[in-house]
Amino acid sequence: MIDTHCHLDMLSSEEDVLESVGRLDYLLTIGCDKQEINEAVEFTKKFENVYASIGYHPYDVGDISEKDIENLAKLYKSNSKVVAIGECGLDFYRDKTPKDLQEKFFRLQIELAKELKLPIVIHSREADADTERILSEYAPFENGGIMHCFGGSLRLMEATLEMGFYISFAGNITYPKADNLREIAKRVPLDRLLLETDSPFLAPQKVRGKPNKPSNIFYTLEFVANLVGISPGELEKITDENAKRLLKFDN
Repeated sequence: MIDTHCHLDMLSSEEDVLESVGRLDYLLTIGCDKQEINEAVEFTKKFENVYASIGYHPYDVGDISEKDIENLAKLYKSNSKVVAIGECGLDFYRDKTPKDLQEKFFRLQIELAKELKLPIVIHSREADADTERILSEYAPFENGGIMHCFGGSLRLMEATLEMGFYISFAGNITYPKADNLREIAKRVPLDRLLLETDSPFLAPQKVRGKPNKPSNIFYTLEFVANLVGISPGELEKITDENAKRLLKFDN
């Protein structure tokens, strides 16, 4: 099983890290601020089955410059296990970073991902229209990308699929009030579906209230398999193949 989005440096204990790395085939750990980017790269050196995506979360772009985006390219070129750019994007849920600044650095990271021929990991919260507008200006995404922890509209899902993205669901799809999310998930083509934990956030319903960890992805796998009407084993095979195809883990 593959967790396509986790924050290993934020897990509550070393024990959780070791248990998760031991149970999963591959993990993509995400660096989305200066410190976390460096820690993500270090995790790839420590564990054979851990790869990294590096970029700047929209809440963190107030503390960076264009030079920091250039440094992402240097990190990628010096680390073969950096396989994607992001998470980056737009987040208008909280008024933490000016929208124009978010858009500026979102665009710079899109341009970098396309220049490096890497997939891009997108964060979009309460920003469907602007996310679609900006991404459409750069489409198609020949190297693909991930709409991480998808929580947007059916329109955004369909639009980003057309652009070349995969749609990834996290533990919040299991929450009782997530009916709209479940309806969207049922309409995602299986060959473009991914699963993630976004740990230590969004623990699945069965372990909700506890810090999340990558090994909890099996709860989400079972839930989504039931939702789309196939066995967990079959869904695991499909989503793992999707992740390997996009992120080139086996190369």
